[in-house]
Order: sequence, then C-alpha cells, then structure tokens
Amino acid sequence: MPRISAEKLDIRKRQVEDAALSLFTARGFHGVGLRDIARAASVSLGNIYNHFENKEAIFADLVERLHQDFLGITEPLAQYLLRARFPEDMQELGKAMGEMFTRHADYMTLVYVDVAEFGGVHVRPHYTDLALRFRALLPPATGLAIDPGVGITLVYMQYANYFFVERLIGAKGHLGLSDDKALQTIAEVFLRGLAAPCP
Repeated sequence: MPRISAEKLDIRKRQVEDAALSLFTARGFHGVGLRDIARAASVSLGNIYNHFENKEAIFADLVERLHQDFLGITEPLAQYLLRARFPEDMQELGKAMGEMFTRHADYMTLVYVDVAEFGGVHVRPHYTDLALRFRALLPPATGLAIDPGVGITLVYMQYANYFFVERLIGAKGHLGLSDDKALQTIAEVFLRGLAAPCP
C-alpha cells in the first residue's frame, strides 16, 4: 500500500479542522458529531481517527491553533504592544481590540463555546498570568497608581467585553455610542474615574 506523504497528511488534518471549526462556531461543541465533521470535511470517519483521538482533541487543537494566530506578531494587538505608551494611548488599545474581534471572530467564538461547554478548560491557560505577560511586554509606565500589568489587563478586558457584546452577541450600540466614542469614554473612565468631570 503506498505511503501518504507528510504534506498530504497535514492537508487532510487541516481539512478536518476547518470543517470542524465551521461546525463548532455554528452549533457549539455538543451540537456536532464526528460523523458531521467527516461529512463536512469529505473524509471517512476512520480518516479522522488517523489524526485525532476524539472530537475533543479536534476542538483543543483548533483552540490552540487559533490562539497562536491571535498572538501573531503582525496582529493589531501585538503591534499595539510593540509601540504602546500606556496609559496615554489607551484608546489605541481599544481600536486594536476591535480589529482583533474582526480578524479573530472564530477564535473568540470558540473561547465562549469552551466556557459554556467545558468550563473554560481549554482557554484557561490563555488568561492565566495575563497581567504578568502584559507587564513583560510593556515599557515602564508612568502616572499609574497601580501595577501597569494589572492596569492594561483591566482595560484590555473591558475593551474585549465591549466588542464581545457588539460583535459576537450583535447588540450594536449597546452603550448608545459610536465605537469611537465608546472607546474614548472607556479610556476616560479609566483615566479619570466615573465621578470626575470629563473635559
């Protein structure tokens, strides 16, 4: 029997992952069977087992692959961190997060599928020690009353929540503001507080 090249095996594995991604983002994890994935990938069920132990292994591989794409050096978040002047350019972080949600909608969807169906077990490492990892990437910050790693993580998560509601849930304008005005307002709240008068 002829041997299949490593390249062809990789192509088939990617074919299975891409089919699974389309199904997982549309129907969640438990709403998809291995036969559904095989049918969508145009491969046999046995072929799936050549690459993956089970359906959860496909999901875990996808989450990790998409997370690595999310961390890419050419991505808006990485580019922001390379030139960050946090907290002065906080609104730029918000713009970067908006672009990240556009570029990585599938990853963000799988994050929430994982939280809903697995209690976050696959994505938990992506958030563990987030403040520590941000701190290591930031130049020294001035004018902050708290640790800069904690500060940027708080702002990052607020912008992520904003775009989660806007883009993934689809509740457009949930603050009653345009995206630009919402990002500016979030930045002003972090810089000045809720009670301080805004300029």
